[in-house]
Amino acid sequence: MKKMKFYEYLYSINSNKEDELIEFFYDNEFKDYYLDNDFKTNLQVLKLYTSYENPNDNIIDELNNKFNFELLSKSVVIEKDWLKAWLDTLEVFEFVKDIWINPFPEKELKNKEKVIKIIPGTAFGTGLHSTTKLAGRILNDMNCENKTVIDMGCGTGILSILAKLKGAKDVYAYDYDGLAIEKAIETITINNLDIKIKQSNFLENVNEDIKSDIFVSNMVAEILIELLKDEKFDGIIKEGSYVIFSGIMDKKIDLIMEKIKEHNLELIEKTEEGSWIGLKLQKKK
Repeated sequence: MKKMKFYEYLYSINSNKEDELIEFFYDNEFKDYYLDNDFKTNLQVLKLYTSYENPNDNIIDELNNKFNFELLSKSVVIEKDWLKAWLDTLEVFEFVKDIWINPFPEKELKNKEKVIKIIPGTAFGTGLHSTTKLAGRILNDMNCENKTVIDMGCGTGILSILAKLKGAKDVYAYDYDGLAIEKAIETITINNLDIKIKQSNFLENVNEDIKSDIFVSNMVAEILIELLKDEKFDGIIKEGSYVIFSGIMDKKIDLIMEKIKEHNLELIEKTEEGSWIGLKLQKKK
């Protein structure tokens, strides 16, 4: 696999600025960032990446002008070298009840029945962020046996793998980002699971013959609203099937709920962690 070279910026951020920060990146159409927690320091951190060959200095300047976040480090990283240092900050942890994430794929975990192996990659997460946990908890509590699951905006593929571990028959994972697709393929391969992965801008490359029993999407509110506008959305959500949305800041919930009503979706459950909200919805029969 090609080694990619980046500038990596690591900022310590205030959690109450997350929604403003996400809006900033959305408005600037910038996607190469990730919000996470640092195991060793327990800090909320922003990881931001720009190309080494063509650095996006404008986004850095605008970020620094708008926010007064502490820059912890700036470095040039080659992805494979970066992974070695990044692994030093990670630990095995319980992602959701009885499902463990192991960032050391060569290490077998004893006494852990269901384990997701990951190789963390540039700008993609480990399952630590609140939005992934919220979606994971909802999915983990659902009956996935022999179900068809679509994971839209799959990132590393953690939610897709969770669905498969819970007994889903067919799992389809999609992301707009080519690097995310690479990471999802890598993660699914080391877990030895049969999950179909494809690059797609929203539902563009989703086969309309696929009808989901469970549709999960962990993306920010603005992106979820655009997803709901996709002309294929209603067609792939069967009557009686479930939709899981996460990545919604509390102040954006009314915008999402307004759009949900247009698609005959009923709110079954709302869960919260900090200022983030996850929704379990069902398409009315």
